[in-house]
Amino acid sequence: MNPGIILSLLFGCAMLQLIWCYSDGTLLQGVCQGMNIDHGFPEQNGESPFTVDPESKTFSDSHVGSNISVVLSTKSSPFIGFMLEAFKCEECQPAGTFSLTDLSSTVLLNCDGHSGRAVSHSNNLKKNSITVNWHVPEAGTFHFRAAVTESYRLFWLRKPIQATTVAPKTTTQGTPPETPIARTTAFTIRYTTGVDQATTTKNTGSTPVTPLCPVPMDYVFQRWVLALLLFSRLCFLGGWSVQFNTSVRGNVAKLQFVLELTSKIIAFILVLIRAKKCLCVWHCAGFRVEFTALTGIAMVLSLLHTITIYLFCGPSHELRKCWLSAAIVVTLLNTCITTATIFVGLWCFQGCWLPILMGVYVFWEILLYLVSLCCDQMEKKQIRRHTGGIQNQGMRRRKLQWIFLGCFFFFNIMSTTALIIGVFVTSIVLGQRLV
Repeated sequence: MNPGIILSLLFGCAMLQLIWCYSDGTLLQGVCQGMNIDHGFPEQNGESPFTVDPESKTFSDSHVGSNISVVLSTKSSPFIGFMLEAFKCEECQPAGTFSLTDLSSTVLLNCDGHSGRAVSHSNNLKKNSITVNWHVPEAGTFHFRAAVTESYRLFWLRKPIQATTVAPKTTTQGTPPETPIARTTAFTIRYTTGVDQATTTKNTGSTPVTPLCPVPMDYVFQRWVLALLLFSRLCFLGGWSVQFNTSVRGNVAKLQFVLELTSKIIAFILVLIRAKKCLCVWHCAGFRVEFTALTGIAMVLSLLHTITIYLFCGPSHELRKCWLSAAIVVTLLNTCITTATIFVGLWCFQGCWLPILMGVYVFWEILLYLVSLCCDQMEKKQIRRHTGGIQNQGMRRRKLQWIFLGCFFFFNIMSTTALIIGVFVTSIVLGQRLV
């Protein structure tokens, strides 16, 4: 197997842990009830070092409408992520509404269309405690539970609220006694973590939040990464068109391949910057991991491709066949991975016109390439048939090459320009196919 493929796969897989999570709790949804954590590691089974005060509290009618303070704190190590909610029972929906006292480290979440039903972290900085206010909605006993993350590998899942029953009293009568059951409930708060985790919901309510990485900046990163990948693909196609045109190949082709590699390196740097700030780079349609891994693999393949081109072996070189085989394999992998990465990214935009345009672009590109091969073969047959006028035939062939090259470049530039403009003007779908 090609060592470059193995290297790129390992490099891409090494990024999975880094990009699997979020540094704030505003970008996930649908986990208010379960407060689950999906970090790919088993949860901690020991006693949680984190406490919620109060864990449970009973309120009378006179308390309705008032606020109480709820504190999540640590007994030892600090935590970086959390999710805090209030419930009347294990199967009940989150109750009451929270308000923030520290906008720099906490953010309100929307649960089932109700704003402020949960609180989560707004960054992945270390915290020893957080304090929030909770508005009492009605009389009754409420239980506060949290999910907390100490690190990516260390997190505590919440302990469910368990209801226990008191055994019925026995009697000496011969008939089976009626046994009224007095129910008492023992409450344990389950602590789960949510640093970068799947324990938060998307804030779609009207409550202002101040996440560490604003959502518009996420969009800017995504748009620029896609634009750079599209530009790199244009350089790649142009470079190979020039490379196979014997009358113009040389430094021009090498320059285009260098531009392709540079664009992908910049795109991957943007991905790493995004990962450094907010950990997850691409949040749409389950493509968080795939997009970033594909971007890294595409960059590695582009590097291998550029090295292969600079090791060009002429027709008389003894390693000519080996070089051609390596160039073809790396070229096919490079263009396939880059195209797949772009398709994954374009799938996150509203509507289907961008993926369709990209599909048409790829189809016509392949068609034009096949037409050029047919024309080239026909031209060679004509040259063989005519022994005289070889010089004129050569001139005519070069003119055709230039005409085809111009048409090919024009088509690629127009298609790439349309796609880049679409990337910057088309809306990104929230919570469906895109971040």
